[in-house]
Amino acid sequence: MIISASRRTDIPAFYSTWFIQRLRAGFCTVPNPFNQRQITFVSLLPEDVDAIVFWTRNPRPLFIHLDELDARGFRYYFQYTLINNPRLIDPHSPPVDAAVRTFAELAQRVGPERVIWRYDPIVLSSLTDAAFHLENYAALAARLSGSTRRCVISVMDWYRKIEGRMREVEQQVSRLPKTRTLRPLSFQRLPLALQGLPRQMG
Repeated sequence: MIISASRRTDIPAFYSTWFIQRLRAGFCTVPNPFNQRQITFVSLLPEDVDAIVFWTRNPRPLFIHLDELDARGFRYYFQYTLINNPRLIDPHSPPVDAAVRTFAELAQRVGPERVIWRYDPIVLSSLTDAAFHLENYAALAARLSGSTRRCVISVMDWYRKIEGRMREVEQQVSRLPKTRTLRPLSFQRLPLALQGLPRQMG
């Protein structure tokens, strides 16, 4: 059994103490988000867990528990989101310098093959056009060199609930002074262009 911890929330950043307590207890319960009366019992015994996948933007609060995870025999790796969007779009992620330091420390601790860099979700807007992402991705790739072996990229899915937020962002962007010229790059070419950058950088 693979434990996904978790795509619903950032457990390493906000609930690392709770998580280690549940590992010590050997189980957790998970309510169905659409039916709170439906509860699933999940074993967290090492013999029942094949691997733990940590999804996070800030794993540092979990650092103090890594030795215990190893001692208990758990196998785990990290899906680490680091994208460095402007604060107007992503106000709550750690500052990029701190995030890069944490990324490098984690890779040194557990090995770069167990820290997967996620450059996602890619938000395409008047503030973050395709050219922005090419430059931003290249800069981050250079700083993370040696700290990871794999990068996952994806473009933001346009859900109805985020439409209001993106309209608000665009309204705020329209009031900002223009500091750069948008350069055309087709939406279809962006993932391929990002994919080729690590090979170009060696």
